Amino acid sequence: MLNKRRLLLIDSSDSARTILYKQISDAMPELDIIACATGKEAMTAIRRFEFQIITTGMSLPDMDGYKVIEFVRQSDKNRDTAIFVVSGDTETKIMHADSDDSNAVTAYFDKAEGHKALVNFILSFLGKNTSTPIRVVYVDKSPTSTAITCAALHKNEIQFDHFKEADEALNYIENDIAANGKCSIDLVITDLMLSNHKTGFDLIRTIRNDLMLDYLKLPVLLMTIEPGEDESTDFTGIFGAGTNDFITKPINEDDLMQRIQTLVYIKRQNEALNN
Repeated sequence: MLNKRRLLLIDSSDSARTILYKQISDAMPELDIIACATGKEAMTAIRRFEFQIITTGMSLPDMDGYKVIEFVRQSDKNRDTAIFVVSGDTETKIMHADSDDSNAVTAYFDKAEGHKALVNFILSFLGKNTSTPIRVVYVDKSPTSTAITCAALHKNEIQFDHFKEADEALNYIENDIAANGKCSIDLVITDLMLSNHKTGFDLIRTIRNDLMLDYLKLPVLLMTIEPGEDESTDFTGIFGAGTNDFITKPINEDDLMQRIQTLVYIKRQNEALNN
């Protein structure tokens, strides 16, 4: 499950920090944003909190940006945090004798593109795209399970298409790819027990192997029944088929929404870095 997500903005410009803080918080009020003007302030925050994204320029009042980045990569809480370097020089590369720049920095952003573009980039990375709703393909033949899950998706304003059979869902995904030149669906939710012709495992394997959509391009959440007292969860089968995550039935709405948020975050994060 996701803990409270945080963003660290490091910028010596008071006006730039204020604009970024306001625009991001307006679009994503649930995000905890900490804004710092100096490297020293940023290091204090990095020691105390875990962040999903840290943005920094290279010229800070008290130190250069690389020292902050080096500090992040050596910290316990944030060694794997995404770091965006905001620079006026798109060719900027941070070099150090003991560090690989490609590992130290997640992405470079040209400040000439403006604050709005940076805000959109950050929101896309975090899985928040205000212009594009979450799109889900939901596959389940059980009337009871379908009623519960569809009600939860409707309630949380998630756009979805429901299918009872794997082949119907696969045809829909294939048509989406043909129409858009890529997979525009954010997530597949599928029950394990579909039909004798194709199970949930078969659906997932086809997505991964035939449609060539990996864990990042199209995440899959598998729905299974709770194992009995003398049974155990088939983790090998679940993850061996190519599932990102699984959830047991009966579905808990809060649990379902948290898992959807996590998996859509994975999809949108990958798109933000590769588009």
